[in-house]
Amino acid sequence: MKMKKLFYLLLLGLTILPLVACSGNAKSSIVLSKIFMAYPTTDNVIELYNPSNSTENLSKYSIGIFTNGANEVKVKINLSGNIAAHSYYAIASNQISSTALKNNVIDHYYIDDQFDFVPFNGNDAIGLFKNNTMIDFVGYKGQNIDYNKDITMIKLGDPDEFKPSTTYNEFDYIAYTNNCFQYLKNSDYEIKTLEQIYAGPHLEDKDFDRPFINPNNTSSGGGGVAKVTTVSSIADGDTANFISSAYGGSTRYFYINTPEVNGGTVKHEPWGYVASKYNKQYLLVEPTTKDIYVQSIYNYALTETYGRHLALVWVNDNLSQFLIVSEGLTEGVSISPSSHDLQMTYRDVLYLTFLRFVEKRAKDNGWGVWGYPNKVDGEKAPDWNWQSNTSTGNSDPVWTPHLALPWS
Repeated sequence: MKMKKLFYLLLLGLTILPLVACSGNAKSSIVLSKIFMAYPTTDNVIELYNPSNSTENLSKYSIGIFTNGANEVKVKINLSGNIAAHSYYAIASNQISSTALKNNVIDHYYIDDQFDFVPFNGNDAIGLFKNNTMIDFVGYKGQNIDYNKDITMIKLGDPDEFKPSTTYNEFDYIAYTNNCFQYLKNSDYEIKTLEQIYAGPHLEDKDFDRPFINPNNTSSGGGGVAKVTTVSSIADGDTANFISSAYGGSTRYFYINTPEVNGGTVKHEPWGYVASKYNKQYLLVEPTTKDIYVQSIYNYALTETYGRHLALVWVNDNLSQFLIVSEGLTEGVSISPSSHDLQMTYRDVLYLTFLRFVEKRAKDNGWGVWGYPNKVDGEKAPDWNWQSNTSTGNSDPVWTPHLALPWS
């Protein structure tokens, strides 16, 4: 009798176990795949993706928005319908202005008397919930940080390998320019992987089609490129003297600020002579054997306060700024893109996105300025004596790049 009783208890336990495991289960493979912060904001769209092999009913799902740096959900959007296996689901306002979007691809319309758009404006965290338990999350709770202002966020990697996470990492998403609705509910976008990002941006036809000088404002750039015919001199890691089809004179490299070398108004800083060496002996060495272009910044000043031209510098179809940041030889690049940054793109991905990702790699590896003392076990500047905190006096320090030049 005891054995029979024990058997029934075990059987009962096995019967109850799956019921307990399923109760309140919030596990899901559904992810926040794209966030479209649009202009106008009535066109904001949140996209979900189902990388699994089965259809998921969304009646237990909701979107929670932590508006204005809140620590808790202020706006809840209850979802409905199904999301098929390996398929997308788009959420937008019923006030969306784009007829093409409204008629064809929106699966769920958000309606609220308080808002005429899906209520996020670039600094509002967004959570995906199942059974009121958060399963995926982007942004920063309790902080007004513009993490997706005016951009399109697309999750990094192959869509069928997407995984939800309740811990936000900005490098889990790629910052595309705004209003990229051609990529809504598809995977037609070209930059998906870290390898593609690490390959860097390149010049496109649009860059050659644009004017170098803005025809509506001759003191600002048109975003176009100009061929460099002569490299007259190279001052340091972020300044050189070019003669081009658009202008001639000193050029300050836009987006970056490398450490200083000794000059009339500045003093040598750690890594200054290394950055200078990289620009002189690696990027711009033997310039007559290279294709070099300067590119103006769309709708941004052509010159800075010291009269130097501001430009992006391309060597053999590779962005010098990208290569310099990759080696850890510049101060931190901008986090939040400005309106002009949204126009400077490769395959619709911001140049700044490429810079931010390779800056992170340099930080993680402790290269250049992100080495010692910022990273205790990182590399030390060969042009600096850290014990006495003074220059070694060597303007040509022993140093080689960590990464092979793309044209090598």
